Amino acid sequence: MKQEPHKPSPQQTASAEPCVPRGETVDPTAAQTVLTTWMEDSELSVYVLLILTAGATYLIYAIFRPFLTSLFLALVLAIACFPPYKWLVRRIRSSYFAAFITTVLALMVILVPFILISARLAAEATNIYSSVLQSANPANWPNRLNPLVEKAADITGVPAEKMKADIAIYARQLASWLLGITLSFGRRFAQQVMTMALAFIFLLPLLRNSDEFRIGALSMLPLSRQRARELAVAVNKGIIADIYGVVAVGIVEGMLIALGFWMTGLSSPLFWGAVAIVLSCVPFVGVSLVWLPACAILALRGNWVNAILLFAWCAVVVATAEGMVRSNVVSGSAKVNSMLIMLSIMGGVAAFGAVGIFVGPVLLVLIGTLVRILREEHAMARESRIRT
Repeated sequence: MKQEPHKPSPQQTASAEPCVPRGETVDPTAAQTVLTTWMEDSELSVYVLLILTAGATYLIYAIFRPFLTSLFLALVLAIACFPPYKWLVRRIRSSYFAAFITTVLALMVILVPFILISARLAAEATNIYSSVLQSANPANWPNRLNPLVEKAADITGVPAEKMKADIAIYARQLASWLLGITLSFGRRFAQQVMTMALAFIFLLPLLRNSDEFRIGALSMLPLSRQRARELAVAVNKGIIADIYGVVAVGIVEGMLIALGFWMTGLSSPLFWGAVAIVLSCVPFVGVSLVWLPACAILALRGNWVNAILLFAWCAVVVATAEGMVRSNVVSGSAKVNSMLIMLSIMGGVAAFGAVGIFVGPVLLVLIGTLVRILREEHAMARESRIRT
């Protein structure tokens, strides 16, 4: 007997249909419950906050990136000028006027002499360029050089007139090279002046709101109040020590350069000593921009003894004094090894430019303080585990 296929009952057919019939909306109460559960998920909230914070940090960095160098210089100047600012606040009873007077004084002491000396340097560079161009003409050579040229022509077999023409060509090339270096240095100097001028603009609000900025910065650190204070004190000492080191090195180098110029009979030794104080802040080249041209001028005048004496004095005595003073002043105040201080300065200049003179030692002090805090926290946590 043939069996008929099994047919589902009406109840089974109804249960097999979807829970939400076609064309019917979802219950809004259930959707709201799901949304509330999703919003109250603490782990998801942390991830969302991290993503938003990272995005906002990147945008803030992109906005302030052109001004980071000026902001850091302003911070350094604010720490250096904080004691006179506080003294003025106690006398004037107005934070705005005290900050304004402190900013103007810092501007007069730092930026104005820097610009005046640089203008004098530009005039001297122009005179040197004109002198080199004049010396390129054989007709302007002193008569005592003619026997030397004729003797060199006899030894080499080159006619004396051709040798004079070749020397004139090389002198013009040297003048063009010196002019190119001067123009390049002038462009960089103008950029540094603009950076410093912008730093002085930032200095006024930093001084006026120094307490609020310091409290806000420390409150953002996920550290205890004592640890945050230790970190702030370490950074403050590092910046102060670095500033003292730059000032001390400039003064010592300026005095030694002036003494070397006086010993070798060069004119205006005090002025060129002041120029050396300013140029001591220039990375890598520094005061060599003063004494190397002076040695060349002495050599061109035929005064080889004084040229060699000045070169030896500056290359040995001045360079040694710079390293000793910088390492001893900075490392003595910041309690950091002198070799590490020198390496941090050179590495900071290579990585960040002129501002690296301050960035390198400050980062070194900051890392040393962080490592010490981590070591102490680890020791305290280990003792706590042992006790429990």
